Amino acid sequence: LDSFIIVTTFLFLWFAINFGDTTEDMVAYFLILTFGILHGANDLKLIQTSNSKAKKKYNFLKVASYYILFILFCASLFYYLPSLALFTFVLFSGYHFGEQHWNSKLKSQSRTTILFYSSYGLFVLSLLFVSQVTVVNSVIENITGYAVPIRFYTYLLFLSGGLFIALYILLTKITSSSVVGVKEIFYLVLFLIVFKTASLLWSFAIYFILWHSLPSLVDQIRFLYGDVTKKSIILYLKTSFVYWAISVTGLALLYLFIGKDSDTFEPIFFSFLAAITFPHVLVMIRLYK
Repeated sequence: LDSFIIVTTFLFLWFAINFGDTTEDMVAYFLILTFGILHGANDLKLIQTSNSKAKKKYNFLKVASYYILFILFCASLFYYLPSLALFTFVLFSGYHFGEQHWNSKLKSQSRTTILFYSSYGLFVLSLLFVSQVTVVNSVIENITGYAVPIRFYTYLLFLSGGLFIALYILLTKITSSSVVGVKEIFYLVLFLIVFKTASLLWSFAIYFILWHSLPSLVDQIRFLYGDVTKKSIILYLKTSFVYWAISVTGLALLYLFIGKDSDTFEPIFFSFLAAITFPHVLVMIRLYK
């Protein structure tokens, strides 16, 4: 999978060089609406399987009701307290990205690993923020009504990067760290090149789809069905279809009735993704335990 992701990243990088922002953004929306939302569309099945393995009772209607209410609560946060909601979303996303990327490598859970996952994810996000600072600031201002000082992104970059390096050294304890370290440096440099070259949405899509959603889909399918086969992929698609369809339909309605220009729709789009991300992060924390 790693080789496929790297090769496809370079292919998408070529796409960014040869096509304009409008084309990039159209493909980015398509990938996020398909693979991106799909990777978070099977949470109820994951909870059911997790409870079954732990020999706990599972009430579908009760769990589904709580799940939907939590999404609505998160969505309301973006309406009433957008600054707090966005800040929390960035923290959650940072941890979520880091957990998915490093969980199989560290195979341990502690307060230190939680901080490590968060620092890595926030470092990747801060690379994106710094690389696309003008557009990022515009999106954040449209969501919250406040302009973030440019220097804040630089502070976040150095703080998260320094913490990540320190915790990496602490956790790996030098054992095989040289090989893993070289690979991770290569990945981070590749991310930076992508973030500097592509538009904000295309940059986010490349990382979110290739480096997060696809590996997460593989992890989920293995957890649910034991292995990644044609049959297990079809089963995954069947169980996730309803939630995926509802999510895409909801976003399509927002697009039709609220905003069609990029300045209006991008903040709504990211807020929508955030609202459905919060419960997914909690489900995946449970899965990786």
